[in-house]
Amino acid sequence: MKFVADSMASWHRKFPKAFWAFLLALFLSGGLALFHTLKPYAEFASPLPQDPAVKVYFNHNQAEHYQDPYRNFTRQGDNLEQQIIDAINRAQSTVDIAVMEFRLPKVAQALVAKHNSGVRVRLIIDNKYNQAVSDYTPAEMARMNQHDKQAFEELQRYPADALALLRENGIEVKDDTASGTTKGSGLMHHKFVVVDGKTTIISSGNLTTSEMHGDFNSPESRGNPNNMVVLADNPQIAKVFTDEFNYMWQGVFKSHKPYRPPVTIPVGKGTITINFSPASRNQDIAATSNGIIAYFVQQARHSVHIALFVFSDQNISDTLSEVSDRGAGDIKILIDPDFYARPYSKAYDAMGVCPHSGKKHSLIQVKPWHHPIATVGYPTAPSGDRGVHSKMAILDGTMVIAGSQNWSKSANYLNDETLVAIQNPTVAAHYEREFSRLYATAVVGLSSLPHAQQCRNNSSSQEPTPTLELEPSESNI
Repeated sequence: MKFVADSMASWHRKFPKAFWAFLLALFLSGGLALFHTLKPYAEFASPLPQDPAVKVYFNHNQAEHYQDPYRNFTRQGDNLEQQIIDAINRAQSTVDIAVMEFRLPKVAQALVAKHNSGVRVRLIIDNKYNQAVSDYTPAEMARMNQHDKQAFEELQRYPADALALLRENGIEVKDDTASGTTKGSGLMHHKFVVVDGKTTIISSGNLTTSEMHGDFNSPESRGNPNNMVVLADNPQIAKVFTDEFNYMWQGVFKSHKPYRPPVTIPVGKGTITINFSPASRNQDIAATSNGIIAYFVQQARHSVHIALFVFSDQNISDTLSEVSDRGAGDIKILIDPDFYARPYSKAYDAMGVCPHSGKKHSLIQVKPWHHPIATVGYPTAPSGDRGVHSKMAILDGTMVIAGSQNWSKSANYLNDETLVAIQNPTVAAHYEREFSRLYATAVVGLSSLPHAQQCRNNSSSQEPTPTLELEPSESNI
């Protein structure tokens, strides 16, 4: 070290201008490297207090940073994968995971270690994703569309095949065809973890790098914006999720499950209401997850801030319109850009316009609000990331709606889904900050729907033949 210092001092005496030019270049290169690492974010924020009984995390949290475990650089955000690994590492008896897609090698390694130590490990995934990389045949790869090809190429860049690792070590993996009766009837769309019948983790994200960290082929990517709820040492909540898991482990999925009423449990500084989809078509709408969302939205008096992957449910849109009519002056809606302008998007309702009509859109229902708003739009994101993948809302700064459920008929009537409603101002403050971050990136107002048109003769409010809109693919996340 002394030699280096003496050499630099000597160089400074002989070549003073070159020395300072060198230091400036060194400073600029280091600054540019740091800027490149953190440039998807403009600001750092101070950490917010957590309720110890119900902690929440966001992979785009502006107040935290971590080392990306797969791409090896420091970035802003909470490490959602590490929250799951830490819970697994503390397991003494059981680990149950229900998630649509499972690809993270480090989670798989933690599960294998616990399995080998005698902990019972169970994993349920959606049937579409129950293939290791080596399982894909040349014929299957040839049939892939461009979207699926890109997702498969991403899988090939993982340092290990998570599903193969589990199978090689004797960990049983089931999917939603286990009973032989549910294939093609919707998604196994849950994203939850239960450890030792005490700790429950509820997420909006699947266990992939694209969801939690970012894409391998895009240095700008930071992962699809997602949130996570961690409830430690709460056997009452863990039992609710374990019961749901056990139905599926026994091969009972989707509408084959019996009716499970919503439950509300005191937790920390508030309460958590839990409900699972799908519901029966014969069930009272108020008792379904979408009906519960509408109920809580109806209670809002001042503000409703929504950030969703998909928003197509008419009943919730109608309820929001009533809340707007009643005088709630702060309603903001964000929808992922891939689904924001689809004909079934409720962005049209909220802004009082209609999609261009056409034969294939003849069954799309649009009911323009009596008092349209302009605070509707889509968030933008770095290359490789979705604008938003969370399914969240904040009501009056005190209530949070979260979980895996998109606000759609498919989620309500076809998919295995989780809905949680958290009444807790401490928790709500975290979600409000995430919403503000998303809204700051958003394109909002009528200009965000350039192909919309004025609705003609109120024909858009007529009730069409009931249909289920196509649920968007999540094959890359």
